[in-house]
Amino acid sequence: MKKLALFTILFTLLLPLPSVAQVADSADVYIITCAPGTESYSIYGHTALRIAVRGTTVNRVYNWGIFDFSTPNFVYRFAKGRLDYMLGAYGYEDFLMEYISEGRSVWSQKLNLTGAEKERLFELINENLMPENVKYRYDFFFDNCATRVRDIVAAAATDTVIFPEKERKKQKSFRRLVDPKQKVLPWLDLGADMLLGLQADRKATPFDEMFLPDYLMNNMLSTVIVHDGVEEALTGPAEVVADFPESDRTSAKAWVPQTVFWLILLLVLLMTFVSGRPKLVRAADFVIYFICSVIALLLVFTNLFSEHDALHFNLLFLGINILIPVLFVLLFTRNKAVLLSRIAFFISLSWLPVSLIAGQGINPALIPLVLIITVRLYSHCGFGKEL
Repeated sequence: MKKLALFTILFTLLLPLPSVAQVADSADVYIITCAPGTESYSIYGHTALRIAVRGTTVNRVYNWGIFDFSTPNFVYRFAKGRLDYMLGAYGYEDFLMEYISEGRSVWSQKLNLTGAEKERLFELINENLMPENVKYRYDFFFDNCATRVRDIVAAAATDTVIFPEKERKKQKSFRRLVDPKQKVLPWLDLGADMLLGLQADRKATPFDEMFLPDYLMNNMLSTVIVHDGVEEALTGPAEVVADFPESDRTSAKAWVPQTVFWLILLLVLLMTFVSGRPKLVRAADFVIYFICSVIALLLVFTNLFSEHDALHFNLLFLGINILIPVLFVLLFTRNKAVLLSRIAFFISLSWLPVSLIAGQGINPALIPLVLIITVRLYSHCGFGKEL
C-alpha cells in the first residue's frame, strides 16, 4: 500500500477543488459504494465521495480509506488504536477501474444539495485536504471511510439532516453487523470475535450502522434533508455503475476453525483420560499452555491498553486467563502448582455462563478452544488428592 499512499498524497496536493463559488452550481456530488472484496481489509466494502463539475474535466473521488502497510509498527499501532488513515483525491475513472478489475460492484447515489450546501461541502473537503488535517485517527466502528462521508455531508447541510430510526428490538449489535462480512474469512472472523469485548455487543442505531458501506448506502435512501422547512430525500436511488454477480461468500468454510478445535479437544481428552504417556502429555502441555499464554497476554493488552473501545470488557479473559502464563513458566520448574491450577480451572469454567449472562457474543470455535485449556488445567488440579 505504500505506492498507493504516495500516489494519493501526490494527487491530494495537486488536485484541490477549484474555487467553490465557481463550481457549486454546475457540480454534482455522489456517494460511491463499492462491494466487498476478498482481502482482509476489503471484506466490509468501501465508501467514497465523488464530485463531477459539468462542462469541465473535474471528476474526482475523495477517499478517506487510505492507509499504508509500511507504517512503522503497523500491527501494534492498529491494535493500540493509534493507526492513522488519510484522505486521498484522484480521478474517478482510475478509482472505478480499480474496482472493476477486482470484479466488485459499484453503486452511485446523487446527493440532493443546494448550491450553498455544495459550497460548504467543498470548503470542508479542502479543509480536510490541508496537510495538518489529511490524516485522522482511524476507528473501525466510529471513524472510518464510511462515517467520514456521512459526517461531512451532514456538516454541509444548511439546515437539518434527519437519519432514519429503527425500533430497538430490531437493532443489531456491532458484532452481529460485521459477522456476515467476516464469514468469508473464517479465521479472521474467529480472531475478531476473540478480541471484541462487550462494547461490540451494544445495539447499533441506524446512524451507527453506517460504519458499514452497504448500510450507509441503504440508510441514506431513508435519510431526509430540510430545505426551506420542507423535508426532501437526501439522495437519489442507488444506481448501478458496475455490476458483477455476487460471489458465493457463504462457500467459505466457516466451520473449519471450530472443527479443528473440536478435533484437538478430542485428542486432548484421549491423552488426558485414556492414554497418559508422560512425555507426550508434557510436550502437549508446553504447546497448549504457550499458545494460551500468548492469547491471555494479548487479551490483557486489548482490554487495558488499547484505545479501541470495542475491545474493552472482553470476558474471554476469564476462559483464557492471566494465570495461564504463570503456570506455563512453572511448567519449566516442574512445579505442580496445584492450588494455582485449581483457581485457573474454576475461572476458566466461569467464562461461558458469565458471558451468556452478560450478553457477550461467542464464536462457536471459542468453546472447544477454552475447553482444551480447561481440561489440561483440570489434569493439574489434583482433585481427590491432598494438596
